[in-house]
Amino acid sequence: MEFFWYDYETWGKNVRRDRIVQFGGVRTDEELVELGPPIQLKCKPGLDCPIGPGAVNVHGIMPLEAHKEGLLEGEFAKRIHAELSKKGTCSVAYNGMSFDHEMTRLLFYRNLRDPYAWAWKDGNTIWDTMELMRAAFLLRPEALKHWPQKSNGQPSFKLEALSIENLNSRLPGSSHDAVADAVDMLAMARLVRERARDLWEYAFGLRFKKTVQDIMSTTEPVLHVVGKIDTSRHCATLLTPLDYRHRNDIYGFDLSNDPRPLLKPFEQWTPEDKRTAWRSIRSFKCNQSPFVCEWSNVPNLLSPGLTISNILAKMQLSEAEIQARHEMLQEHAARERQHALHQYLKYEAAEKEVRFSRQLDPDEAIYDDFFSDEDEFLMNQVLREGPNFDWRTVQSNDRRVEPLIFRYVARNFPETLDEAEKKRWEAYCRMRQLEQGERRWVTSDQVFSYELRDSMEPSGNLNETQIRDLTRWQDRVREVLMPEKYES
Repeated sequence: MEFFWYDYETWGKNVRRDRIVQFGGVRTDEELVELGPPIQLKCKPGLDCPIGPGAVNVHGIMPLEAHKEGLLEGEFAKRIHAELSKKGTCSVAYNGMSFDHEMTRLLFYRNLRDPYAWAWKDGNTIWDTMELMRAAFLLRPEALKHWPQKSNGQPSFKLEALSIENLNSRLPGSSHDAVADAVDMLAMARLVRERARDLWEYAFGLRFKKTVQDIMSTTEPVLHVVGKIDTSRHCATLLTPLDYRHRNDIYGFDLSNDPRPLLKPFEQWTPEDKRTAWRSIRSFKCNQSPFVCEWSNVPNLLSPGLTISNILAKMQLSEAEIQARHEMLQEHAARERQHALHQYLKYEAAEKEVRFSRQLDPDEAIYDDFFSDEDEFLMNQVLREGPNFDWRTVQSNDRRVEPLIFRYVARNFPETLDEAEKKRWEAYCRMRQLEQGERRWVTSDQVFSYELRDSMEPSGNLNETQIRDLTRWQDRVREVLMPEKYES
């Protein structure tokens, strides 16, 4: 097995809508010894890629720079796919489950590649070290010499803050470079592995969903460490597992809350009861390396000198109260197989289906369904033949397939489009730019004039040269996409 540690810089924070500008990664063996120099790639921004000063202010990469140095998105995706799909690779990112791994899926999906196989085929896996750091803070604080704090005195788990405090090589202001972040993520993981090897190995084993499912099948409380819990409680709580599953979602009742108001028939629940349940029930995906541990196993992961009482105090929990609430839930579940909490979860699942039932744009509709074998064959044919593939003959029962193929061709081989097809592509790009502008509270006039001083998206610390370069790029986009160009 080998590790590939990677990071992205992007033109925004929305994994469905925003695009990647930079990829950085480094490959190691199982002992975390680097197997070669770091890899760095940039991606050319397309006409369908909204860019505002906010993103540039974060990473400092100018769109003209990326256009000059970067690869077309199709080639960019191909190179990354080759790295992450290498047999026996565990792909690791910091906050990857919420961001980087998801951006990878969308990148591959948009570029006609299997968005899932890289993470499981040929012995491959994915991992995220962010929860490892949170678990180390709670259970093995000696794993790092310094735990950085925010201005309010609470701990910070940002990679930049951790690296500055613990790595001599890290300089303030060097964050938001994909290669530097990937290298520092690896260095931070090495520190935890060296000083808390047993915790490292335990957390690493949680990348297998069956392991997580088995832990959450216990009849005892389960320690859960996650960033959604306040740092004042060391991002941790104890759960009573709930015998309910929805796809890859697993549920547990947070024992910092009193379950008694919810142990009545679901028909008697008030709106406040539903709000209480929403706050009290924690859900997570068993295939995203959540940090969970049976309570009886926690002592095996503790620093010498730390006790269960110390951990409960850090989580602001009472042992007697926890035990009483857990036993109450267990007894209730034994009496009432389909008890109110299960009925609530079914109700919530149905409500969620309704809330997210709107049809997404094909570029974002990755989770609508799996592609058929015929459609996968068709997309692989496009990848093989490139500009020689006649996409105009594409037929599919899946509404996503033809638009995805057309847009792939338009992004990567625009010279193959006739005038009508160019206008179709520009209409899509214009929609993307305007829609993103609306989400940033920018008017359509501002989107196509790019007056930075009038935009509600701040230019932040951009200097005059950066503002001038950004405006030059935006002017190039405006010249092609401004609506007035097509007024009759």
